[in-house]
Amino acid sequence: MDRRMFLKLSGGLLFLSACDNDFTQKSKLKNTRFKIHIDSNDKIGHLVRSAVQLPISSTIKTETLIVGAGISGLSAACTLKSNDFQLCELNPNLGGTSSAVSIHGNLYSQGAHYDLAYPSNYGKDGLELLEQLNVIQFNSTKNLWEFKDKQYLISSKNEEACYDNGKLRASILEDSELKKNFLSLIKEYDNQFPLPSTAISSELHHLDHISFEDYLRKYLPIDNHFLEAIDYQMLDDYGAASKQISALAGIHYYKCRPYYNHQEIELFSPQKGNYYFIEKMVEQLPEENINSNHLVFKIEQEGAKWKADVLDVLNMSRKQFIVDKLIYAGQKHVLKYAHPSSYQEFSDIDYAPWIVINLELDDSLLDGSKWQNDFLSPNRSFLGFVDSKNQDNTNTRVLTAYHCFPDIHHFIVQNISTHAEDLVNETINNISLYFKRDISPMVKQVHVKLLGHAMPIPKLGYLTKQRVLEKDGLAFAGADTGRLPLMFDAMDSGIQASKSLEI
Repeated sequence: MDRRMFLKLSGGLLFLSACDNDFTQKSKLKNTRFKIHIDSNDKIGHLVRSAVQLPISSTIKTETLIVGAGISGLSAACTLKSNDFQLCELNPNLGGTSSAVSIHGNLYSQGAHYDLAYPSNYGKDGLELLEQLNVIQFNSTKNLWEFKDKQYLISSKNEEACYDNGKLRASILEDSELKKNFLSLIKEYDNQFPLPSTAISSELHHLDHISFEDYLRKYLPIDNHFLEAIDYQMLDDYGAASKQISALAGIHYYKCRPYYNHQEIELFSPQKGNYYFIEKMVEQLPEENINSNHLVFKIEQEGAKWKADVLDVLNMSRKQFIVDKLIYAGQKHVLKYAHPSSYQEFSDIDYAPWIVINLELDDSLLDGSKWQNDFLSPNRSFLGFVDSKNQDNTNTRVLTAYHCFPDIHHFIVQNISTHAEDLVNETINNISLYFKRDISPMVKQVHVKLLGHAMPIPKLGYLTKQRVLEKDGLAFAGADTGRLPLMFDAMDSGIQASKSLEI
């Protein structure tokens, strides 16, 4: 779906003044035989207006308050030396952009859905946390940190396929002389692009001030088909095309892990996606320290303390937390309202809106897909789908489809419940092209997840801008602190936020 069609379907766009956490609405739409469930945050503006009028009903004192229970917030909690903390998350469920939806008792990804084995040059803090969580172990033969839960590995024969404007092929970047020259061009950067992205040498920072497309055109005779494939990969990981992101980010995509050096590397993809890591971290934390359905809408410094006004959404009561330290791991655009004086550090950040659609199918004969099914077509917003058939052995089959709208700088779709059927049918039509048959009779129910601020776009200058991330006991975590929108970066940001407060 292109920009014009998206605007037609959305019926208008709404700027929201609060976190991208979601309230479930069950939409009974006409002209469709299956139910569409919508996770949308279109009620948050109203909640904030209501919250500021409520009296403070209780005061809670604790050493540390963490705002946001995504990868960065939970990794911050796992790193704190003391359990004297509270964590507040607006969403009923944890995970942020690594959340999951339950279908017949099984969890399916609503965000990031896979990770790869970690090279030994990755940051030791993140590797130590993953080892502590019993997620990874070191393979000295391969010099890689590999996953312990082998049942979630995707076999090489099922890894991916690419629908390319009517044809199926093995991968996005098909073998060609141009691909060979491209890989030769960036070979000089072997072992120079680790994660976290803050570990990249300052000698490479000049690459943050040229677009990836301009970098490619400077050194290669690229054609439109090759650029289309490159742009797909940039949209998939970074939310924007090569002309919008920096060469530093673009090269990092290909050099941070051994994607293209013919080394066999583990691909780890539970059906619940990166929610797997959320669960692992939550298991390490006291249950009573985690508060879902809690909206932090105002932060103030008072002497040596920090005060945070919080709305308990379920009870519609206003609480006040008084703390020594505060870690803000929520999305930074909200700081414009919650803590305006901090917003200037992050006011340059643009976010890519995403929509994730999980389709439950009733089928036994639908064959031909891989684990990940990439999609190239004039419909640039549709990035393909993941097929749970290649992830688990349950009787439920779910196709998880992804849409990214990098050129739309509004935050979320207004009145999506009245237009969701159009977007769902567009998704079903695209997947039907892949299978070369109409899958609509197989669809039993659909879950639509809106992520208005799914990922910060690593545009020119974003990765190397100097930001103050800790001051007076207030620290910031998240991929949107000048990092790449990748799980390891988000996790490391939480770890470093906690460590900065311990100094």
